[in-house]
Amino acid sequence: MLSDRDYMNRGGGRRPRQVNYEENPNMCVYILIAINALVFFTVPPGLDLYRRLALSSMGIKAGMYWQIVSTMFMHGGFMHILFNMWGLYLFGTLIAPHLRTVRFLVLYFLSGICGSLLWLAFNWNSPAYVVGASGALFGILIATAMLEPDRQFIILLFPVPMKAKTLVAIYAVVEILSVQGSSGNVAHLAHVGGLIGGYLYIRLFCSDLIAWEPLGFLFPHQKSRSRSGRGSWTINTPPLYFTGKTEFDFDRHLRDPDAAVTQKELDYLLDKVSREGINSLSEAEMATLRKAREQMRQR
Repeated sequence: MLSDRDYMNRGGGRRPRQVNYEENPNMCVYILIAINALVFFTVPPGLDLYRRLALSSMGIKAGMYWQIVSTMFMHGGFMHILFNMWGLYLFGTLIAPHLRTVRFLVLYFLSGICGSLLWLAFNWNSPAYVVGASGALFGILIATAMLEPDRQFIILLFPVPMKAKTLVAIYAVVEILSVQGSSGNVAHLAHVGGLIGGYLYIRLFCSDLIAWEPLGFLFPHQKSRSRSGRGSWTINTPPLYFTGKTEFDFDRHLRDPDAAVTQKELDYLLDKVSREGINSLSEAEMATLRKAREQMRQR
C-alpha cells in the first residue's frame, strides 16, 4: 500500500517502516567492480599470494584449481584494471537489466572460466601465468552485441558512432588474428575463450532475449526479437521491471486539484520511484503522488 512506503511517511507515520526495494540488477556489476578493486589494492604483484591466485599450468598441476576463477580478479597494473572495470561498468550496466542478477553473474563467471581454460589448454607446459577479468569482459561484450546490437558507442581510436555488433565483430577478428602472432603480455586466447563462452551461454540459455545472432548464417530460420536500437552513451534500462512510456497527463492534477488519482497512475509512479528514486519525479508527478497519499488517508 502507498502508506507503507518509506518516502510517504517521512513526517512520522503510525506504522513501522516496511520498505520493499525491487531488485537492482546493476548492483551485481558494482559489487564485482568493488571486489576487483579491493583485490588489486590488497594483493600487489610482489606477494606470493598473487602468484597463488594467478592462473598458471604449474599451479593447476599442483592442485590450485581455484586459480581458474581467482585469476579473474587479479590484474597486472593500474591501466589493466582501469580499462577492464570501465568496460565492465559500461557494458555490464547495459545488459544486466536484461539478464537480471543470477543470469548476469553466470555469464560473467562462465565467460571468465572459458577464457581461463582456453588459455590453459594452449599453455599447459608454459611457465607463464595469466591474470585479468578480460575473458569475462569479452563474454559481456558479445552478450551486449546480441542483446543490444544497434546500441551505438564512440571509442577513442575510432571517434565515430559505432554499433555494438560492429564493435564486437572488429574486436573478435582482431583477437582471433592476434592469437597467431601473440606478443607482449596480452592473453588473446583468454579473450577468445570469453567470447566463445559468452556466445554459447546467451545462445543456449537466453535465446529469448537475442536481438542479433552473430552466426545468423548458420541459423537462417531463427527470428531475432525486434527492438529499437537508438544508442548513445546514456545507458537506458530496458523494460523488464518498468512498464515503459507514460500515457498519463499528470499536469491535470496541477490544473484540477479535485481530480482523482487513478490506480494505474499510482502504479506507474511507484514503479518509477522504485526504479529511479523519488528525485526522478517531475513537479506534476510529485504533486500527483502527494494527492494519492491524501486520497489514501481519507479512505
